Amino acid sequence: MGALPHFATQADFDGLSLHDDTIYGLRLDTADAERALWRADLVLDIDHIVEWVCGSDKRTRFRVAPATLAFHKVTDLMLAIDWGDSGYQTMLYSTAIDSLVRETVTEQKICFDQPYYRWTIALNSPKGGRIAFGASGFTLALRAPPILSDEQQLPPLIRDTCVRGNPADLGTSEG
Repeated sequence: MGALPHFATQADFDGLSLHDDTIYGLRLDTADAERALWRADLVLDIDHIVEWVCGSDKRTRFRVAPATLAFHKVTDLMLAIDWGDSGYQTMLYSTAIDSLVRETVTEQKICFDQPYYRWTIALNSPKGGRIAFGASGFTLALRAPPILSDEQQLPPLIRDTCVRGNPADLGTSEG
């Protein structure tokens, strides 16, 4: 799998893989009538695996970068993420993307001047999890250069440095 540029859109969909990308956060950017901002975006904070690197030692490493994956003109959002009932004994664990599927929607009243799609993000974890919605398309923007890693996600200290700057300036929040 080849490396992608630092920015991608739905035009790059056929060559894009989000498989095993870790999801750290989900945000809804919705309309602000007072500022005349008309939007409905679903924004995911992810670690994007830019490239799977197979070494001569048969070890696979990964070029990973923190990224923003935003879907635009979103409708009919459905979140199905269930870690189950552990009796309050098991903490949350990371959520990762298995696949992204796109299907054309023919009967829609959102985008008359461009195609509109039903998107399904199937999750590796938790098992059976998925996020489904309608959207006109997406943008994927890397927020830092990719880093070669032995894991499919950035280590927390490196991610914090890439995303927020110097971790010494952050302080900690536990509780």
